[in-house]
Amino acid sequence: MSTRLIYFLALAAIALLLLTSLYLQFFQGFEPCPLCHLQRFCFALLGGIFLVGLLLPSRRMNHLLIACLSGIASVLGMVLAGRQVWLQHIAPVNSDECGVSIQYMMKILPWHEVIQKIFAGSAECSQRGWDFLTLDMAEWALVWFALMFSLAIYLGVKGFHHRHQ
Repeated sequence: MSTRLIYFLALAAIALLLLTSLYLQFFQGFEPCPLCHLQRFCFALLGGIFLVGLLLPSRRMNHLLIACLSGIASVLGMVLAGRQVWLQHIAPVNSDECGVSIQYMMKILPWHEVIQKIFAGSAECSQRGWDFLTLDMAEWALVWFALMFSLAIYLGVKGFHHRHQ
């Protein structure tokens, strides 16, 4: 399978994931927590990386760059989704608190405190909400980030052995 086709399929999968999350938010009433927003950002970042991969010339260094960047974005997404899954299964101490939006926190707090508060979690982050095949949204995000990380490894190996055509 050509690398460009892989980039396109990954981009299409990410677009469907993001559209699904937007549908659930705006038409089904699921409000995303700050961790959800950051996971969406990671998916959008992955989509942008794969789009750039589609547009760049097919060269070894380009393939390796796309593999590295997508691997980093996938790991970041796995950390965020993993944290949310952990919060869902082990209720945080402050589970009675309602969290404020990430936009509001960014207006009033320094960035390092915003990150600290997001990772501390809130009642929003520990709610399971929507599920499909017994996995909720954060668990599915973790699965998809793990798949994208596996794809990044595959692309890295393939890019390493890439011969200019």
